[in-house]
Amino acid sequence: MHEAGLIERTSIPATRESLRSDLHGLGIRPGDTLLVHCSLQSLGWVSGGPVAVVQALLDAAGTYGTIAMPTHSRDLTDPANWGAPPVPLTWIEIIRATMPAFEPATTPSSGMGAVAELFRTWPGARRSAHPATSMAALGRHAEEITAQHALSDPLGLTSPSGSLYRLKAKVLLIGVGFNRCTALHLAEHMRWPDRPTIQEGAPIIVDGERKWVEFKVPTVMDDDKFLSVGDAVMAERIATSGPMAQAQAIVADMAKLVDFAVDHWSGVMHPAA
Repeated sequence: MHEAGLIERTSIPATRESLRSDLHGLGIRPGDTLLVHCSLQSLGWVSGGPVAVVQALLDAAGTYGTIAMPTHSRDLTDPANWGAPPVPLTWIEIIRATMPAFEPATTPSSGMGAVAELFRTWPGARRSAHPATSMAALGRHAEEITAQHALSDPLGLTSPSGSLYRLKAKVLLIGVGFNRCTALHLAEHMRWPDRPTIQEGAPIIVDGERKWVEFKVPTVMDDDKFLSVGDAVMAERIATSGPMAQAQAIVADMAKLVDFAVDHWSGVMHPAA
């Protein structure tokens, strides 16, 4: 949405202070660990834009809190698997040979939104080393969340998502639905640990040099299949919702959300099985 449209649908600009107040109203408290997905446009016009949003989140979590956001760079995957759109077969080896290697400090996120893209560069933020599904974190538990991220476990128990689950993080969805909730991919891993895998690859730095590295990753559901889980957790009051500026935000205990999803899928076959 263009800025004129944001202004037109905004009665009062959101500010760092008003966003912090809204977060408090949603149940966010100092010391919380938060896994945040945010649509900046959903908030309406914000004085300070993504900077004010990050500041408000840090204010709400406080000195002993931790903020984490997915900073996926999905372009750093094997072009042989690309389908939206695919590339000509004659391009594949060229892309594999020339795609810049993943660098936590410089590789941009893709499709994660303006807030996450800013957050990964915030002073003191740490970013995990997975080329496609990295997580950025800032605060008390940032090192614990980002230190380990195996190529073959992008969203599972040994990934940053697993660390957030064990830390009893809260999931905060700002203006987005459960189809944007990476925590549900952790539930998918826990429910179907032996689901099929696919061959992947990415350019990474190994011993100081760029190398194309191949590895296998588990298949994942289409994110839209998470919407029915979201409806169920809202009905069961495992998640709650409330206003944040012009957006509707959702808050859930991550462990309860993930455990509920695992039970919700009991007896269900994985789509890739």
